[in-house]
Amino acid sequence: MRKKKYEGLREQYPEYVSLDQLYRICGIAKRSALYLIQNDIIPSINTGKKTWRYKIALDDVITYLRRREQLGSMIPPGAVSSRTKQPKKPRRTFASLITQGEESKIAEYFSFIYSDYPDVLTTPDIVEMTGFHKRTVLQLLKAGEIDALRVDGRYMIPKQYLLSFVQTPRFIEAKSNSENYIKILGGFEIWKTAKS
Repeated sequence: MRKKKYEGLREQYPEYVSLDQLYRICGIAKRSALYLIQNDIIPSINTGKKTWRYKIALDDVITYLRRREQLGSMIPPGAVSSRTKQPKKPRRTFASLITQGEESKIAEYFSFIYSDYPDVLTTPDIVEMTGFHKRTVLQLLKAGEIDALRVDGRYMIPKQYLLSFVQTPRFIEAKSNSENYIKILGGFEIWKTAKS
């Protein structure tokens, strides 16, 4: 029965298939298909081209499928997991860069780097200036953790209110993996080192 099923692939696919076709035929992830090719579990011809780089004989794919029934996947556990890549660096916070009593330095830094921003800010301004995601900023505004005025249904935030917020534990101990937040944090570290 299985043989007939695999023989049916010959009617659906050409003599040679691509990597994309391979992972669909085998019902596996693209990374797994690449592992099978790169480790010669399924033979292939590397054409060196950007498109259709690997030519894989359909006969070899069918042979693999039959062997897989007897031996299992033939891919070691964790071999193609994205978690085997370099671990992410632990997320840092402003708390790791100041000592108690230095909270005002953060406000000083923000005043310096955002001196050209208007005295009254909008929600997108706060997102850009803090590096927080928009959802987080809206939650902080709704909760009153960032003081704001409501004008025609929109939040308007005097810059002084933001400077007060960045000195609170809620901001100082916050973690974010956004690129903008990491850039702001790195900028503060450089600025603080230069000032000392």
